[in-house]
This record gives sequence, C-alpha cells and structure tokens, in this order.
Amino acid sequence: MCLRRPEKINFMKIKGSLTVEAAVIVPLVLLCIMWIVETGITLYGETVELVQKQEMWQEFHPAKKFRKLELLGDIVDTFL
Repeated sequence: MCLRRPEKINFMKIKGSLTVEAAVIVPLVLLCIMWIVETGITLYGETVELVQKQEMWQEFHPAKKFRKLELLGDIVDTFL
C-alpha cells in the first residue's frame, strides 16, 4: 500500500479567483436590486396618479359645474 502525500493547494489562486468572481457578481446583484427598487418606485408613482384621477372624478358633479358656469355667464353679461 502506497501512501501518497497530498499535493499542496495553491490558496493564493483560489483567493484571487474568488475576488474576480465577486467583482463580477456583486455589481450584477446590485444592478438587479436597483432595477427592482426603480420598478417599485415607478409603480408607486403610477398608482398615485391613478388615485388622484379617480378622486377628481368622484368630486366632479357636471350639473353643479354647469349651473356655476351659467351663473358666471349671467354675472358677466350683467356687468357688460
């Protein structure tokens, strides 16, 4: 039975390899996170705009608006 001495592993190459991999993966992960945050902010902005438009229509009363415009027209005609 022949016992062989295990070869030494060059840990400097492994550390360098991990550094290169981290230099590639970390920016990609950060880019993905920033893209998700940007998408969330955009979605939030669109939701706020939609809610504001819905509130505008809930407060809109066409008959009341028409009466005010007619009254304003009568007032303007009276002074002209």
